Amino acid sequence: MTGIVIVAFILGGFVLGPAFAPKLTIVPPATVTVQIYQTVTETAILQATPIATETSIAGQKWLSPSDSNVINWADAGKYVGKTKTVEGTIVRTYKSSTGTVFLNFHDPYQGYFYGVIFASDMKNFLFRPEEFYRGKEVRITGLIKLYQGSPEIIVEDPSQIEVAYTGYNYP
Repeated sequence: MTGIVIVAFILGGFVLGPAFAPKLTIVPPATVTVQIYQTVTETAILQATPIATETSIAGQKWLSPSDSNVINWADAGKYVGKTKTVEGTIVRTYKSSTGTVFLNFHDPYQGYFYGVIFASDMKNFLFRPEEFYRGKEVRITGLIKLYQGSPEIIVEDPSQIEVAYTGYNYP
């Protein structure tokens, strides 16, 4: 008799259990889109076999290597008032307390060419230019102005800066 009660109890649980159990709602999985930004601190040069060598820039330092508008950073002071592309290596960067970023081609920077990104233009940079451009060989294009004895280009957009060997203006 005990066996019949146990079997009835087990079977009753299977039959009556769902009726007394709390109702569960099955929710379909949601799709979430997240944008991820990565700050690149080192540049790796990958070797690839170009598909069409006539149009390839693989291994090429600059997008326009023979651009006659390019000058060396040390000569920028000779071109004040002119729009030029200034080439050199960012040896030091600085972000002021007001959010202005300085891209220096010489340390100390006083009297030498530098690029400046004002805080109001930082919204155009989806990365930290003071970190990304530090130590990189670049070309900055813009109007060369003189500020407190130093030639400068005001950089309003990442498209004004090309990084050597990457073919890119920004990460």
